Formats: sequence, C-alpha cells, structure tokens
Amino acid sequence: MRGAMVLLASSVGLFVAGCGKPSNIVPVSGRVTMDGQPLAEARITFQPVGDWQNPYPGSASYGVTDRNGNYSLTLVDSGRPGAMVGKHRVTITPKESAVTSSDAGYYNRLPPSQQPQTLEFEVPPGGTNSANFDLKSQ
Repeated sequence: MRGAMVLLASSVGLFVAGCGKPSNIVPVSGRVTMDGQPLAEARITFQPVGDWQNPYPGSASYGVTDRNGNYSLTLVDSGRPGAMVGKHRVTITPKESAVTSSDAGYYNRLPPSQQPQTLEFEVPPGGTNSANFDLKSQ
C-alpha cells in the first residue's frame, strides 16, 4: 500500500509540474488602419512560419476588425483565443475583396486599397495587445 501511495504522489507531482509549463499560445490583439483610418470588417490571418526542423509550427489564428479597426485573434483549429508564439505571416483582406473567385487573377484586378496585403509579425512569449498594422492604399 505504501508503494502505491508513493507512486501516486510521484505521478501527481509530475502532472502538476507539467501543468506549470508556459503555454505557447498567447493573447494577441491590435488595430488595423488604412492610410491612418480604421479599417472595418477586414479579415486578419496569422499563419505561423515554420522551418526545415519544424515545418508545421502550429495552428493559424484569425480575427475580424470592428468599426474602429480593432481585432483579437482566435485559433482556427480549436476556437481558443490567441496565437502561437513566434514568427507569423500575416494576411489582411479588406471586406470589399473578401469574396471567392476561381479566377486566379482576381486579386490582381482589384484596386490597391482592396488587395490582400501580406506582412510579418513576431508574436512575443507574453502576448501583445499592440499587433497594429497601418496599410497604405497606394
């Protein structure tokens, strides 16, 4: 019986120690503007960037800006708030261009202010509320 208690205590200790590990999913929010003005109803996607050692670093995150251009990210696969820590490729798609088209040249025909724009952002280990982007229409 004493041996079982020691084993149980050790298992609980290891489980609790594992739970104390910092998460690599952190809160991310910010603001999107175009030429200094809030960009409402734009879709913003954060895709973690992998490397040859880790080609799939984790789930993408997305958000939609409100009328003031503010957004918060949510993980695509779980619906959990936040984004993975690390480097991301960020795509911002204004509402006017957020339509489906089978025409590969569709986005090239849009005016610059309506074309999706791809940027990069490094999500810090503590998360951030200042993942801000000021897009240019020209």
